[in-house]
Amino acid sequence: MFQLSPRLAAVARYVPAGRTFADIGTDHAYLPVHLVQTGRVPRAVAGDVLPGPLKAAQATVAAAGLADRIDVRLGSGLTVLEPGEAPCVAICGMGGPLIARILAEGPLTGVERLVLQPMGGEAQLRRWLAENGWRLVAEEVVEDGGRLYLVLVAEPGEMRLSRVEEEVGPLLLWQGGPLVVRYVDEKLELARRALAGAARSGRPEARARAAELTELVDKLSEARRTCAGDGGGK
Repeated sequence: MFQLSPRLAAVARYVPAGRTFADIGTDHAYLPVHLVQTGRVPRAVAGDVLPGPLKAAQATVAAAGLADRIDVRLGSGLTVLEPGEAPCVAICGMGGPLIARILAEGPLTGVERLVLQPMGGEAQLRRWLAENGWRLVAEEVVEDGGRLYLVLVAEPGEMRLSRVEEEVGPLLLWQGGPLVVRYVDEKLELARRALAGAARSGRPEARARAAELTELVDKLSEARRTCAGDGGGK
């Protein structure tokens, strides 16, 4: 039985039991194989746009003896799915803007839960979710190999986000804790570097960008203090 990395194990925890599952950009298909092997889902679809990863996925599925329960498909994003085929869809290991583009291209017909693991660009992804009828029901920061990874879980619904909530996450701000503080620290470092770069430029657009980044740094600093307190933002 496959032992998932902490990053993928966190994703697996948010997949509803007993429903068909789809892993978009599946790579080696470790996640769908684990979920079917453990009996959490009855069947799965593993999709990838590249022939190389698809062959790796086919090999993993065949070695596990699950070719009759995991359908490996070549195609772009969600186009590998029939409308309503998979109530839960996971997209992992891609940048937030790319995940948002895949979701925008759809189809999302019949999808009841998204489990997303972006590699950067989370603010853009959260913003897309809020603007397109999805609400966050869970957020988790996971440490894997000394690096922090984010898992976002969304379901259909309304959501409004402030600028700092786009950047850090409304539920993470509420949860707080050491990993969230580290996550905010990483955001702060990126914002401060961008601010330093903008401040060195004399162009008018750079001055406007610097003002925006100054405000973001202030808000992230405040968010860090909140997350570091006892019980986070509770």
